[in-house]
Order: sequence, then C-alpha cells, then structure tokens
Amino acid sequence: MFKRSLFTFVALLVVLSLALAACQPKPTEAPTQPPAQQEPTKVPEQPTATQAPEQPTAPAFEGMKVEAPNCDYGGELKSIEAVDAQTVKFTLCYPDPAFPSKVAFNVFAIVDSDYLAQVGGDSIKMSDAPVGTGPFKLKSWVRGDSITFEANPEYWGEKPKYQTLIFRWSEQSAQRLLELQSGQVDGIDNPAPEDFATIEADSNLQLIPRDPLNIFYIGFNVDLAPFNNEKVRQAFAMAIDRKKIVDNYYPEGSEVATVFVPPALKPGWSDANPWYEYNPDMAELARRNTAPWADRV
Repeated sequence: MFKRSLFTFVALLVVLSLALAACQPKPTEAPTQPPAQQEPTKVPEQPTATQAPEQPTAPAFEGMKVEAPNCDYGGELKSIEAVDAQTVKFTLCYPDPAFPSKVAFNVFAIVDSDYLAQVGGDSIKMSDAPVGTGPFKLKSWVRGDSITFEANPEYWGEKPKYQTLIFRWSEQSAQRLLELQSGQVDGIDNPAPEDFATIEADSNLQLIPRDPLNIFYIGFNVDLAPFNNEKVRQAFAMAIDRKKIVDNYYPEGSEVATVFVPPALKPGWSDANPWYEYNPDMAELARRNTAPWADRV
C-alpha cells in the first residue's frame, strides 16, 4: 500500500509539473529577419512665418478723370486724372516750371471726392471739419485764439512725438517772447526783428532762421483810371524807396523783391528781370507828363 501510494504521489507530481509548465509564458523567439521599417509619422504642415493670413479682397479702384474739351477756355489745366489710389496726373495746356510749387500750396490739397460732394466745395465747411492723412487730427478750433490737434493713431508715417499740439495766436511779438522765456510755450514764430539779439543772448533759447515765403507788394487795378495808364504805374514804381522799407521794417536778412515769387521757391524765382530803381526825379517827371492824371495830383 505504501508503494502504491508513493507511485500515485509521484504520478500526481509529474502531472502537476506539466500543468505548471503549460501555464508559464512562452519565451520570446529571436526574429529570423529584421522587421520592415515603417515610414515616420508625418507632422501636419504648419503655416510658416512668412505666410500672411488671407486678407479680404479690396474693392476695385475706380478711377476718375476730368478733362476740358480743349485749352481755349484760358486755363492752365487740360485734365486731372486719378491714375490709382495714390497717384494723380495733371495734364497742362502749356509748360509751367512753377507748377509743382503751385500744387503744393495748401488751398490746392487733394480731398476725398465723397467729402467734397458732401460739403459742396464750401471752403468754410471744409475748414471747420478738415479731412486728411497727416500725423495730427483737429480736436478743437477757437477762432482768433487757438487751435488744438491730437495725434492721429492711423498715420501712415512716423508716429508723432507729442500726443497734443496747440497753436495760439498773439498779435504782440513782445508778449510772445515773454511767454517763451517763462516756459509757457515751447516755441514762437515770427519774433520781432528787435528781439533777435535778445533771443541769441539767452542760453535757454535758440534763434532758427528760415527762408521767408511772403512778398509785400502794392497792386494796381489796371482796369481803373489812372492805373490803366502805364506811365502812372511806372511813376509809382520809381517813387517808392523799397530798400528803405525793407531795412527799417523787415527782419535782418530780408531783401528787396524783384519778382512776385520768393527766392525759396525754385523753379519760379529769377532775378533776370530787375524792377524799377528808386528814382524820385524820374517819378516826378513821369507824373508831370501824364495827363489828365497829373492835373489832379
């Protein structure tokens, strides 16, 4: 019985060993061939820094052209044309070297056509609510006293260095100088000639000369007597001591004008056509030889 029990125990142990072996994980077999290489996963393309986001399509530019049938109307402009959003083309009836200076004058500024139609070309309305693309915008205007500007955040060029800019009027040059010396203002324009030396002697101030753009002149209505007589106009021209007027009433550096255009505007200014020299004797002779005007003077 002992032997049978021992045999039974050994048989049971063998069966149990086989069962345990069957429950063990199967050892990993070494691959006989290297696995096929897989393609790397592609990262979705991202927009590069140089790719600008799509912008809405701008409306097509609608040009405009105003043209005279011919130049017989007596003016200088044959046509004005808006070539593109930033270009205007002028066609002249005759050559004019001073034309660039003329169109640079502020009264000839180019204005939006819708705004021009809205105000009907009324210069007063356009002054009250001006439009433009400058570095400052009009904030308030107290006529005869001051005008206040504020920086234009949409200005296309270099941003202004000041948020607020105020211009004030003062008829008294001495008062303007006092405000400058006391620090109430940052700068003044057109100081009196007698104040030049005072400004130059003050280490806190700086005198900045600039070319003048004004011309003082006496005009004649040639359609009215006696100025419809050329000799009368010549007599007046020779009777006025223009140099004395410039020396006594104009700032240092001013000069006697020979033509209507200031020397700073070139082309346009020329000294090739000298004006009448001061000659009271010739002026008196011209006056006496001019009838019937001479009898009334």
